[in-house]
Amino acid sequence: MLHKNLNIFIHFIFISCILSASAEVWHDDFDAENPDAWNAVGKNFIWKVNDGFLRVEVKREWEIDYELYQFTAIPGPYRNFIITINDFGGDKTRFGFCVGQHFSDTPGDDPFFYVFFPDEIRARRFDGKGNSHPFRFRLSREPRIRWETDTLTQMELHFYSGHFLLFADGKFRTAFRDANFDKIEILGFVMEGINIANQWVGKAWADTFTISGLDITPETKLTAMWSQLKIR
Repeated sequence: MLHKNLNIFIHFIFISCILSASAEVWHDDFDAENPDAWNAVGKNFIWKVNDGFLRVEVKREWEIDYELYQFTAIPGPYRNFIITINDFGGDKTRFGFCVGQHFSDTPGDDPFFYVFFPDEIRARRFDGKGNSHPFRFRLSREPRIRWETDTLTQMELHFYSGHFLLFADGKFRTAFRDANFDKIEILGFVMEGINIANQWVGKAWADTFTISGLDITPETKLTAMWSQLKIR
């Protein structure tokens, strides 16, 4: 396993050098609301942008399962990219960043997501509107590892043609490959509700978000530039 991860790591270092040489970069400091760049799917009232942060809070009277704050500034699908999120985590909550794809052979409309929480990676099926379904129809490939990190100074996620590489606080964390993920259709933050004594609570935040390395068309580039201008 160590040898396999080392090979993947070396492969990603090579790919990252290629991507960074001609990378398209989109960045959000969360200094202002930007509806052209993000779409709250489901309960949009739990998501707030203030004080330079994306903030999400679930109060006791709000019963939720999985809520999605989807990235829309650059249309998918996404085949090569690097995601960097600074000051990322939460208090008494499950807050992560997800990458998703629809599969025609999976019953129902819910896409399959890998969710990158600060302390683990989990496979999930949800629609972003509070509904989720068991994961029974496709074998997930994420490592079954947990880290004692509820918050991160920085999380960096690399994706290239089914390969995932994760760094946390500047250190290599893990790598894995899912051959079914030749592309990503959905990117976004996800809030997972936690039921504590039948009361739903949770606060979480992210300071900045950057996506780079994308191969995009001139039309898509104009869309991205417009989204950047909207937040200035």
